[in-house]
Amino acid sequence: MIDTSSKFGATRQLARFIVESKVPTPVRQTARRYLLDWLGSAIAGGNMRPPSLIREVVDSLGGHTQATILASGKQTSAPLAAFANAAASHVLEMDDLDPGSIYHPAAPTISAALAVAEHLNADGYELLDAIAVGYEVGIRVGEALGPSHYQHWHTTGTAGTFGAVAAAARLHGLNTDDTVYALGSAGTTAAGLWEFLTDGAMSKQLHPAKAAHDGILAAILAKHGVTAATRILEGPKGVLAAMSSETFPARLSEGLSAEMLDWRIAGVAFKVHAACRHTHSAVDAALELRSKNAVTTDRIDSVHVQIYEQALDLLDGMEPSTPYAAKFSLPFCIATALEFGDLGPNRFTDETIQNHSTLALADRVSFSTDPNLDAAYPEAWPSVVSVRLIDGIELTARVDHPAGDIETGVKDSDLSSKFARMTSFRFTDAAEDVAAQLLNATQPMTASEVVKICCTGKQLAITADH
Repeated sequence: MIDTSSKFGATRQLARFIVESKVPTPVRQTARRYLLDWLGSAIAGGNMRPPSLIREVVDSLGGHTQATILASGKQTSAPLAAFANAAASHVLEMDDLDPGSIYHPAAPTISAALAVAEHLNADGYELLDAIAVGYEVGIRVGEALGPSHYQHWHTTGTAGTFGAVAAAARLHGLNTDDTVYALGSAGTTAAGLWEFLTDGAMSKQLHPAKAAHDGILAAILAKHGVTAATRILEGPKGVLAAMSSETFPARLSEGLSAEMLDWRIAGVAFKVHAACRHTHSAVDAALELRSKNAVTTDRIDSVHVQIYEQALDLLDGMEPSTPYAAKFSLPFCIATALEFGDLGPNRFTDETIQNHSTLALADRVSFSTDPNLDAAYPEAWPSVVSVRLIDGIELTARVDHPAGDIETGVKDSDLSSKFARMTSFRFTDAAEDVAAQLLNATQPMTASEVVKICCTGKQLAITADH
């Protein structure tokens, strides 16, 4: 049991959890689902422009052949491989998201875990345990930072550094004291600011990339004896004090136990639409109206979206000036969903953001906030969409939990189908069989086996005992 007395600060409690926790079998199986989902995003995003540029930089830096970059099959140091893979997994905006912490855990955490596990030749159980531990720590840090943190900071870059270092420290087998130092070094490097949105720039990929890289680096530094702040989270000049105006420090340790059965990873949402998660409930509501009422865009006079204020803090004023900026443009996302009936990755290209009919409909989309919706966030991410037709009829739908939220029920078959859609260019007809192998192999795949299957595009002949 983790000692939660006042004698031990939150940073040390988390460190002891990282070292001592026993991951239950059902939690390991859940971790397989998030590993599969992350792999789909990492493979599909690998050849997009921002990750390709990042990969060129990684290639130029060199590095020991410790871990593999999934897009190229090349090997480099574990921190740099994680850097490249994390960027690739986040670019399409299809990677998972934890609603309560407002945080994408897979991109930094699994990128770090896979690279370190490959480097250390860890077995499949150790890989899954590191993923689960990393999710738990990163999500708790995100919850403790609270929604006010999100006004300026991208939680995937900040809390994500803690998720990554937790996974790396677990795999490296650090003791509690060294894990405290690893958390301290991770916290002092954690960053990621939203200012890039003004320019529609590529920095969002840099955030999980640096988080994964710096988490591994922090664990290695601690392993070599580099000390760091021992109260990096709760200290008066620590992360919570510096990065949020309203914090929830109890979230760091409440219910934390080496023997606990309920883990944060079980509540993380999967993404269905290739846009900022804050648009998803509105997109789902628009799709519901389109489907149930056979609404075509030529019948639409105007669209109004009511949404929670925190979403507009991020989305307001965003123009679809680039494919990436379009993912944060609420009018563009709503218009695209109403016109085409989906919001997949292929809706965000240099051509689609110039589609005249989509842009004309986007100009007829307005939005406002509602205090009642504000009160529901972040436990729910609600939106109300009203479509006024040219004949005066008004249609309205409300969605509190977007498709992919745990409340909506996500089956293994849903994840396999998503993986197949995103990776068909590499796996052709074998994608769903590969997904089944990743999810259901008698013994979980090692990191090296996961990398091999992803880079070759073929199932592996794996015996029960490997």
